[in-house]
Amino acid sequence: MKRKMLSLVLVLGLVGSLLAGCQKTGTESAAGSSKAESSQETSSDTASGDEVSTETPKAADDKIVIRSCFATGMTGAVNKFAIEKGLYEELGIEFDNLEWSSNDEVLSLMTRGEIDVADGDPSSYVPGIYNGVPAKLVGNMWRYSGSYWLIANNDIKSIADLKGKTVGTAMAAGGMKLSVLEMLNSAGLKDEDVTMVANGAYQSAYATFTTGEVDATIIHNPYAALAESEGKGHILGRAWDYIPDYYTGTLIASNDMIEKRPEDLQRFLTAYYTVHEQVKNEYFDEFVTWVSAQMNTGEEVMRKAIESEKDVWLDYPVIPEKRLSYTVDLMKEYGWLDQNVDYSHTYTNEFAQVAADELGMTDPEAK
Repeated sequence: MKRKMLSLVLVLGLVGSLLAGCQKTGTESAAGSSKAESSQETSSDTASGDEVSTETPKAADDKIVIRSCFATGMTGAVNKFAIEKGLYEELGIEFDNLEWSSNDEVLSLMTRGEIDVADGDPSSYVPGIYNGVPAKLVGNMWRYSGSYWLIANNDIKSIADLKGKTVGTAMAAGGMKLSVLEMLNSAGLKDEDVTMVANGAYQSAYATFTTGEVDATIIHNPYAALAESEGKGHILGRAWDYIPDYYTGTLIASNDMIEKRPEDLQRFLTAYYTVHEQVKNEYFDEFVTWVSAQMNTGEEVMRKAIESEKDVWLDYPVIPEKRLSYTVDLMKEYGWLDQNVDYSHTYTNEFAQVAADELGMTDPEAK
């Protein structure tokens, strides 16, 4: 596979061309004054296999307001449900939220000092932070393996059959495109063996697939499950089966938040994993119904889509340093990062470790 080195400036310029504006969604929840004092134990079949304490931290008497930019689609669905359900409200946390539309836009908002926290793809955030964006990675998203699916039309039976075909890569760079490259490589194909198209994500990517603009595409669920249920295509593979150590989902915070409001940041991080565990173990059926309506997808298809990814719904806070190192090395190998990029100052586990300790969580990958 031809892997030419590109400069970091070129990479950022390429990603910058994908800018799309975030849209203000306003305050997502009002802070509550009641204190949640009951504790619940999670079911024993969590993704990590541990019995994780979900004892609800007591809400502070005073609410905190956090300016956020959270992902949409399936990537942000659990968090959005938790906000609308009032799970953060019970912990005294209110969000002034912008809807996430691109990793690069998040970095721009961070640079301008307009948001405190966000989620997204570390393969975009690490170069941005290295290049001067005043922020750090501070924890993992609810899932941080590549929850991407490679789907193809029914004439294509295997990844090897993609030779000479047009393949959607979502973006021109980042974790989804890299997943495509690695999956092609597993079948002995080089990047020049296919025509790659940056075809967007979610509904946009699915539209290019159903209209035949692309023969195959990397995509999030529920669209992989939807393609099969509608008979429009089938799944060629799950990205995390091909690059299981690639790091794809992170939480970031502004340096201002880290330095001036560390207690508020800690409350948010601990609450993030608390509410996600609640959704997984206490409100799962309600969540399936809710997200089905949100994404205009039948409940049966949506349930299948979510359950097919439960093995990577980990809710574990501490950023896996080996994954981060592997991801950076792979980006350098593909020429998306200069060889001299040092990622060691782009993240901190100070707050994530406290959250893990408070919630009694252990590293699911240490077993």
